[in-house]
Amino acid sequence: MTVSNLSRRGALCALAAAGSVALTTPAATTGPDPIFARIATHKKLTADWQRLYDQLDEAEWTAAKEHGMRPLELIHWRNYHIGASEIDTRRESLLEAGEVDPATIEQEYLDAKARYKAQVAAGITWDKTTGLATLREGVDRRIAAERRYAKRLARTMPTTAAGAAALIQYILDDDLVGDESYWHMTALRSAVAALNGMTGAVQS
Repeated sequence: MTVSNLSRRGALCALAAAGSVALTTPAATTGPDPIFARIATHKKLTADWQRLYDQLDEAEWTAAKEHGMRPLELIHWRNYHIGASEIDTRRESLLEAGEVDPATIEQEYLDAKARYKAQVAAGITWDKTTGLATLREGVDRRIAAERRYAKRLARTMPTTAAGAAALIQYILDDDLVGDESYWHMTALRSAVAALNGMTGAVQS
């Protein structure tokens, strides 16, 4: 079994096949499988930012009673409410469609970027006014740490069938179907590659 260029449907098929192999293939090594520690650390990092985010969310609602709601970091552009990299993606899709003059799109794009920058600045000002800047920075740091570690987890190849099965289950528990663009596909490839190696070792 080999996997490349996994689509969402292909990923789910690979999960089923990999899970079957994991139940019947013996461990490839007798030492501890590093994937278990990676999963445990990622769970902790995720819980850390979610706990602090809940605190921030509650503090925002309290502050909004006096200062109004925090400005959303979104802008409206041609029937879409978007922000950050979505603005660049929208520009590309409009240019590819070819239904609007490119010069018009470019001008609208620059305007959209400027309006988004202003929304971000307004949010920062709101944080400072309400005294929530430090708390938000803490949330952002923890989310960034979790995402960096998720990539490390995804690149870790299990060394046992049990570890591969645990990684596959962790992917499923984190909603693979809902977020194909995050770390899940890389992790799935790592699990399948590990199982391929174990199967090959047993067959030889």
